[in-house]
Amino acid sequence: MSELSDDIQTTFKNVITIYQETANLLQDTSSILEKSGYRCLHGNSIGTELSRDINSPQWWIIPYASRYFATQENPDEIKVIGVFFVDRDYTPIEPVILIGCFKMQKRENEEALSYNYWYLKDVWFTLIKERKLKVDLDFEGKWNIISGKIRAVPLIEVNNQETLKEYVIDPFITMSC
Repeated sequence: MSELSDDIQTTFKNVITIYQETANLLQDTSSILEKSGYRCLHGNSIGTELSRDINSPQWWIIPYASRYFATQENPDEIKVIGVFFVDRDYTPIEPVILIGCFKMQKRENEEALSYNYWYLKDVWFTLIKERKLKVDLDFEGKWNIISGKIRAVPLIEVNNQETLKEYVIDPFITMSC
């Protein structure tokens, strides 16, 4: 094999490893949250975006993976966790875990309006002007969201069950919008 082939194989193995570790983190989080009364709104899949534009190959990668949750008691308060690897322009960033709480508008029948997977990304990269880490940041509503909060934690700081609970699970559960 050529050196280029080795480099390509190594790169893809590394990307697959990163995605597998991200899936493990999201599955662990989902399992813990389900025991606390949250249900994932989209089953066994992740929320993300993917482009197939031949002119923009940087958009072929999965830029983030997210999971949206709600409780039966408060279905118009949607909570979300996501792991982000790139910004809105697909420029690599220091990977970050975002958690958010979105107070959703309701229909006349009191059912919460739908959400889009990109809400968490666009809140962080467009609505939050001063991106601070490890603090709840309020934002004004947009789209189907009345109001909400968001918190960011560097992915590198969440490296075991204890830090997952401290930096992600506990703030997720206590966050309200």
